[in-house]
Amino acid sequence: MNPCFIISHKYYRSYPSFIKLYVDNILKFYENSFIIIVDNNSKHIADIIEIFKDYSNLVLLINETICKFEIGAYKVGIQYILDNQLLEKYDYYVFSQDTFILKNKYDFKNLEKEGIFASAFNHYQNRFVKNDYYNLTIYKILCDLNLQDKFDELSLCWCNSFILHKTKINEFLHIVKDIILKDRNDSMCSERYLSGILYLLNNNKIHSIEGDISSIQILTYDCWKVDLVNDLVPKRCFVKRVQQKTEKTADD
Repeated sequence: MNPCFIISHKYYRSYPSFIKLYVDNILKFYENSFIIIVDNNSKHIADIIEIFKDYSNLVLLINETICKFEIGAYKVGIQYILDNQLLEKYDYYVFSQDTFILKNKYDFKNLEKEGIFASAFNHYQNRFVKNDYYNLTIYKILCDLNLQDKFDELSLCWCNSFILHKTKINEFLHIVKDIILKDRNDSMCSERYLSGILYLLNNNKIHSIEGDISSIQILTYDCWKVDLVNDLVPKRCFVKRVQQKTEKTADD
């Protein structure tokens, strides 16, 4: 199956970048894939442009909209797909942060076999997270989706990273078109209400391809310490390295 990857990107010279490894793994595992990197106004974006200057099946876009972080980048990437009439060319669309990278090949036929249209990479169904759904920003969006009575069924979309079937792209864009993310708190809120959006798009079912993140034992790796370059992490396809950058993070 042909996947398209839309990657939310923010580059800092003072932090390790995994974007080249991510892209190289995608191209290694999926010959007919397409990659859209959407940069959220990195100061030194010229470094990244130089890395990928000779790559094919890849475009690098700059997010000039007022909506930043993950959802802002995803909207820019989707608009590129629609403007260039590429939607039907790819079966599944992968939306992820640039530090939540592909380490091992994932078989997208698994989603097709199970009838999955929307899936998080990982979920987090915790009783404390349930209280977050009453945050005014989160609660309003979930109420607009008529999900205010479904909080017990929702499960945080960890790191705003997920997969959509091509038939759900337009519906997703319609839901998020007026949502604006400006800071890290907005990004944390979107992890919560994205759970509801994915729930609706997947015919009222929660799904994640990598499972719960409630413990290292379940996750199988330490997201604070994992070496994305050298550690094998054989039981996972997508692996996250936490960096905790925010809109206030300084670059040199």
